[in-house]
Amino acid sequence: MEPIITWQVDGMDELFQLLRKKYKWSAHDLTLRFVTLLYYISDKSFDEQEYDETLKFIKKNTKMFSIYRGHQMFSIAALLATRFDDPKNSFQMLLEYEHQLRKNKFKHTPYLGIAAYALMLTCPEEYLQERIQKTIDIYQKMKQHHFWLTSSDDYPIAVLLAGSEKNIDALADEMERCYKKLSEAGFSKGNGLQFVSHLLTFSPESVEDKVERCKKIYVFLKHHKLALSPTYYGIIGYLALLGDEYAKALEDIVEIVQYLKSKNFAKGFYKDMNVLISTALVCNQYAEKYKIQQNLIETGVGISIEAMIAAQTAALIAVTTAATTAVTTASGN
Repeated sequence: MEPIITWQVDGMDELFQLLRKKYKWSAHDLTLRFVTLLYYISDKSFDEQEYDETLKFIKKNTKMFSIYRGHQMFSIAALLATRFDDPKNSFQMLLEYEHQLRKNKFKHTPYLGIAAYALMLTCPEEYLQERIQKTIDIYQKMKQHHFWLTSSDDYPIAVLLAGSEKNIDALADEMERCYKKLSEAGFSKGNGLQFVSHLLTFSPESVEDKVERCKKIYVFLKHHKLALSPTYYGIIGYLALLGDEYAKALEDIVEIVQYLKSKNFAKGFYKDMNVLISTALVCNQYAEKYKIQQNLIETGVGISIEAMIAAQTAALIAVTTAATTAVTTASGN
């Protein structure tokens, strides 16, 4: 395990305790773990005053039943604070991007805020309407193939895929081929599998190669007693984008999961979340390496570093949002 990751895990443990002490009555532990992770895979140190002021600003500028209230407020504040110099101004921009999506008939659900964030992160304002239209077209293609599975939780990945230069029909065809091949390989059908099929389209490799790699990743994790529930399948899709580097990454992930067990940050019935955290830390190191070695051009499997980061963002947000929603709904919080 790289020394920097040991340092990150130790630091995350401290930050999580700080967040939990301050916000435990307002945010679920899963949300606070996600916030902690965001700071440690970004280049920005946690600024308690800035984060607290961002939370207050969001609350002041939204209505009581806004999609930005509740648990989502904590995630959005962290996403903005770790990616923008002025998170308050960025939130105002986020509201404008969300408004544009709603004008185009996107449903007002918690995932709309995440979609607006993805749009703001990847699309200059002058191309906004064009990107929104392409997002709509991609989403409709998704729905044609999987009417009952496709819903507002697919908005964020549709936004990110709309940034691809691939033809929309070609994208939709590749998604469907990945889904069918993964299902045939033994993966459970459902939202989690559909998300993996979406993630895999970020890579130009053949469907067969990507699916075979997903199978190997799943078998490896299961062998090490880290088998993932379908909600967390996105982790497998993201690891598959590492190409041949996935094998070394898996070894690192197992080591980090073991180290995490000694930390308060990782205690509780969150095995899948610990795998997600470990994967994010490892893959973030690979992304940094690619930036240095290949100067932001391409990774070893031909995927651009920008696409890789977009895929990481999509995987982290989608998996954490789905998991937190499931837990909080079950607990009645």
